[in-house]
Amino acid sequence: MSANAHPTPTIEPTSDAAVDQLLALARNASRNVEEHDPIDYWYRLGQRNAYAHAIGQLLAPVVGHDPFAIAERITTALDAGASEISDLRAAGYAHGVAAPPPKWAIEWTGPKAFDSQHRNIRGIDRDYGMRWGPRSNQRISLRLDGDTATHGLLYAYDPTWQEYAVLSPTAARAAVDRAFAHATDTDIHMSIESFAQLVAGYGAALDSADRDTVHVVEAQL
Repeated sequence: MSANAHPTPTIEPTSDAAVDQLLALARNASRNVEEHDPIDYWYRLGQRNAYAHAIGQLLAPVVGHDPFAIAERITTALDAGASEISDLRAAGYAHGVAAPPPKWAIEWTGPKAFDSQHRNIRGIDRDYGMRWGPRSNQRISLRLDGDTATHGLLYAYDPTWQEYAVLSPTAARAAVDRAFAHATDTDIHMSIESFAQLVAGYGAALDSADRDTVHVVEAQL
């Protein structure tokens, strides 16, 4: 039998046309996402995130990044108002950065330490499920002081070790909701660290969008 009878398979290079087509689909789906639409909001957001995740799977072998991180960069750019395919492509490739960002550092504490530090924060906990982390049993909660509160204490609880971790002392409710939708579409057992990174990314995108809106209004006055 010839030594070349079974050649080593090679990975075909990613088609720029395929990536651009998916980017266009993600952009178009993002334009249809209306946060105040109680019926179609989650469906349309999930559709957009699914396209972004497909792009992440395509680009991961090329850029050497986690596909989830690539998808997050694209959705963050969309939330910030990016609409040009070139800008979205640059976000996907991370502008040529070869190394992924460092992982989010989470500090776990016991119930007494957590209670002593945060018992003065009023509000009712809004739970996002008890299925996160390596054992799929960690809970994520957002403590909000009333139905109209826009920011709150985002924290996690690990029942195995009976420990708590603060993910953000002032997380935006909208950012947490979007991170939850993203995680539901991509990884329902996502690590606490990755979820915290998602919230931070969406929070930054929302802040940037708010600043841009203020600048436009000021320019029109």
